Amino acid sequence: MPHPTTRTPAAYLSLLLLAAMHAACLLVFFLPISPLVIGLAVSGYVLRMWAITAGYHRYFSHRSYKTSRGFQFVLAVLGTSAMQNGPLWWASWHRDHHRFSDQPADPHSPLQYGFWHAHMGWILDAGSDHPNLENVADLARYPELLWLDRHKWWPIIGYIVLCYVIAGWSGVLWGGVLSTVLVLHATALINSLGHRWGSRRYATPDGSRNNGLLALLTLGEGWHNNHHHAMYAARQGFRWWELDLTYYSLRLLAAVGVIWQVREPSRGALQRAVLQPEKVAAA
Repeated sequence: MPHPTTRTPAAYLSLLLLAAMHAACLLVFFLPISPLVIGLAVSGYVLRMWAITAGYHRYFSHRSYKTSRGFQFVLAVLGTSAMQNGPLWWASWHRDHHRFSDQPADPHSPLQYGFWHAHMGWILDAGSDHPNLENVADLARYPELLWLDRHKWWPIIGYIVLCYVIAGWSGVLWGGVLSTVLVLHATALINSLGHRWGSRRYATPDGSRNNGLLALLTLGEGWHNNHHHAMYAARQGFRWWELDLTYYSLRLLAAVGVIWQVREPSRGALQRAVLQPEKVAAA
């Protein structure tokens, strides 16, 4: 498990704001609800979950497709608005996760350090403030991405202000705060449950598993064993019945020319090291 290192005042402020976002969710019992704020919550969840899955994960972490510098920045801003730090921070830790998956150096392995550490504890650890940016040199050459990493709170503040303009304080609560916290925890479930609960199709050297419920919550990320088997692929649902909404959206963007060179799993990868599905209950 990473050892704590020096934490900056800005990092303490980030932890304080993270705690405040969670505490503010309790206000759902006191502020009025309406179809407008429910729509804000749902659309805010879907849009920013998509930004994490299509942007932070499949593009910045794995380079599963190519796009313009302009759309790259759009993906980065939307992802940063989900309160999961900047694109370089996210991609660096995720690349380390694949490099050391379920080994002691994995930053969030539930098999090594348990559910809580994999879900949120590793983020709260001071060591998470210091990613190894050497493994994201391909991203660090863009000054606008470096700026977002250094100013990670501006996009989420801007998003919350937009929610206020649309629907007042109820909009802030439902569209800004609640949907942000839900996106954060749904994403974290891939780390904490995606290596403990589900089926295994491929003999990967880690504990990654496929889970349809997690895939539904995360627009396709729950097919985690598939992903660890062919991590370069933009598609994670390998069978017709494995719903992968993020992949479908990427094919649509490719059809209209916004992205290109969408990487698919090879025929050999789809057939290699197949296991009988093994259902494992969550610990």
